[in-house]
This record gives sequence, structure tokens and C-alpha cells, in this order.
Amino acid sequence: MSQNQSITLYSQKDGADKQYKIDLTAVDHGYTVTGWNGRRLGPLKAQPKTPTPLPYAEAKAVFDALLKSKLKGGYQPGENGSEYVAVTDVGARSGIELHLLSPKPEADIERYLTDDSFIAQPKHDGERRPVARRETVIGGNRSGLQVPMPKTLIDVLAQLPTDTEIDSEQIGDRLYVFDAMKIDGKCLRHVGCLDRMRKVEALIDRLGNPDNVVAVETAIGTEAKRALYARLRTGRQEGIVFKKISSDYGHGKNDDQIKIKFCERATLEVSSVHPTKRSISVQGFAPDGTAVPLGNVTIPANFSIPACQELVEIEYLYVVSSLVQPVYKGVRTDLPRSACTTSQLKYRADLGEDDATNDQFAELAA
Repeated sequence: MSQNQSITLYSQKDGADKQYKIDLTAVDHGYTVTGWNGRRLGPLKAQPKTPTPLPYAEAKAVFDALLKSKLKGGYQPGENGSEYVAVTDVGARSGIELHLLSPKPEADIERYLTDDSFIAQPKHDGERRPVARRETVIGGNRSGLQVPMPKTLIDVLAQLPTDTEIDSEQIGDRLYVFDAMKIDGKCLRHVGCLDRMRKVEALIDRLGNPDNVVAVETAIGTEAKRALYARLRTGRQEGIVFKKISSDYGHGKNDDQIKIKFCERATLEVSSVHPTKRSISVQGFAPDGTAVPLGNVTIPANFSIPACQELVEIEYLYVVSSLVQPVYKGVRTDLPRSACTTSQLKYRADLGEDDATNDQFAELAA
């Protein structure tokens, strides 16, 4: 008889809103223990604690020690978030080969907007989630490993025809599907990109157009692409994706599928310098003059390390509790300290400035 055990813990320590799930799971030759860490209701990242299956007593000791550690660290059982379905074979390959997006600078955007051989889609700010419907539903990540998925998604995806593979982005309990590699046993990797997208739309229609599994919007032609770009840019979204209409779904990267992230720049003050690493902490200032910490930034080898209270230029994607994907661009000597205001910053679309200042959860950037 199985002695599976599971517990979900939550932490709001220091303004955070985190979730940690621990599973003790029976497998063929014993038991495994897996911790899953992430933001409440967001995608959880697997943290295998038993490289190989253990006898029940040994696995239970690992489970209990991990639970004790998390409780000591401030986690407590609380209101349930999304129920996740365990991955039986922790660390196993998903077997789904991915076509990855090649990054391009926003300076190149006009080329892709005016080239009608490319379509455009929103770049959603979640986790890459290829899905295979085999005997069961298998969710993968960008690294090709199996990952847990919300039960609400598994229940819908179980209705996919067997031997189907789709590519998507997961945000919380919702899946944004942007491609299909196989449907009902038929390989689509050499079907043109736009035709694959039409098959995605038909597949989701076949599922009954559920609220939590949706087809990504596709813009065709210069006018539609410009409108999508303007809407994403002003809506403070992460970026835009361009795909060649006739392109295959390949492996790895090429220039048939590219992504452009909407980067911003800010002038900020150095609040501290790491004593042993090429890293600084930066801060801005709220309207009342209060210092607002904005995280750490690595200093590239071709730059000198700035001193405390110097002003620096930072490129970044957006702000949650700190700068996301910051890139150091050098010292600013032409601006006063008053230029380092938080009002210059771009906060993530679902957070206002006040919310972001108080939100200290760990950002799971794509």
C-alpha cells in the first residue's frame, strides 16, 4: 500500500508571498522526496531531494527534515493555493525537443514589423512549458526536464489526442499555447509556422476553448504587427516574438524565430559595493525622499567598479521588488542625485509602483 505524503507551506515573511510544496512519492523501487519552490499560485520549480529512490523509512526521514527546516525558516501551512500534480520520475527528460527564440535588440524592430514574411506574437512573462500528451500528460521546461503542473491544467490537457506535443508559456494556472509539434501522432515540425498556429487554434477549439488553455494572439501584416507592438509596449509587457511564416519547428536557435524584449534605462545611485565580487547594490528615491533598494547589478570586466553614492546607468526589463535582468551601462556624471527617482522606473504590468515596492517575492524571470 502506498504511503505517499504531501504538504504545502506558505510564507509571507518580510512581505513575501511564497509557496513550498513537499512530496513523498512511491516509485518503482522505493520513495522519492521532492520540494517545489516558487511564488504563491505561480509556477513551481522542482528541487529533488533524493537522487535515487530510498526505502520508505529513509525517504520519510528526508521528508520530515525538509519540513522541519521550512517551518523553522518561517513557512507555515495555510490557505491552499493551486494543487500541483507530482512528477513521478523526478529529473527525467521530457523528450520534447524545443525551437528556442534568438534574442534581437529593439533597434531591429522596424525590420520585422515591415517584413511580411514574419508574423508577430506577444512574449508572455511566464515559464516555457512544452506539453506532451502520451499515456499521461507530461509537462517540461526549457531545459528538457519534466516539471509539476497545476491539476486544473492537467485535467484539461488530458483531453488532448494521444501522441500530441504543444509548446506554450505557463503563467500561474494558465497556459498560452503558441505552437504545436505533433497532433494525434502526426508530426508538424516541417509544416509552416502559420499553418501550425492555425492547427493550434483548431486544437484548442476541440478542447472547448477552456479559460485556462488559450491560443496566443497572432498578428499578420505590417499594420497588425505595428498595432500589437504598440499595445504591448504601452501595456508594459515583456516583449514581442517574430516568426517566419514558412519556417519549420526546428531544434535550438536560428533567425526564423526571434524575440525582442522591451528594455528600459534608469539612472540610479550606488548604495553599496560588494567587498569581494564585481557587484553593486543600487537604489532610487521615492517622492518623499525615501531610499528604495532596487537590487544588485554585476559590473562587467570592461568597466571600473563605481564607488558608493556615484550615479550609474542601468538597463533593465522592468521592476518587481528589484530590477529584473539589470545590465550595467556605466557611470553618469551629467545628472544630479535628484534624477534617481522611482517615477522613472517601469514596473511590471500587474504591479503599481506602491505594490512593487512592498512586494519582496523572488522573481522567476523567463
